[in-house]
Amino acid sequence: MRAPFLPVALLMALGACAMGDDPSRTVVTVEVFTVALPTTEDAGLEFERSEGALVGGVNPDQTAREIASQMTGEVELIHSTSWRWEPDGRIVLTYLAWGGEGSLSSGARPVPPFVPPGPTDRLHPRPREIGELDPLAHGLRHLAFLLRGDQAGAIADAIGPRGCAELRRLQPTVAGEMP
Repeated sequence: MRAPFLPVALLMALGACAMGDDPSRTVVTVEVFTVALPTTEDAGLEFERSEGALVGGVNPDQTAREIASQMTGEVELIHSTSWRWEPDGRIVLTYLAWGGEGSLSSGARPVPPFVPPGPTDRLHPRPREIGELDPLAHGLRHLAFLLRGDQAGAIADAIGPRGCAELRRLQPTVAGEMP
């Protein structure tokens, strides 16, 4: 009689490990900055941020799309922009999602002007401090870089003329670029 219960206990233990209950496992978080233009013609980009745990075996791209879809019903583009280690031991995978015009909630915040990051040590490329909006700035500058090389027009088609104009105002950067 005891044998049928063994697989159930094993599955429960594996599930607990995948959800971060095992301190020896690294917890991976998927962070999504969803940006969109409001319907007001003269307004700039707005954003919302949300995150969720990456659960055992799920592709992080799928998790990012699900998170972005909760913030905006219309995900026009999603791009993996960076990853980072946090002092609490988590690994954070950051995505930038582009939502349809006017699709963010009334709680969306305007994208502020960004100060380009300072130089980093070539052997320690992680900035000393990562602010809440630094991954958003990095993602937008990276998308601006990709837009400049978008020969097929896929990014431009996804974000539209107003979105292209907003990104062209940013200083584009390549991920990991060193001075």
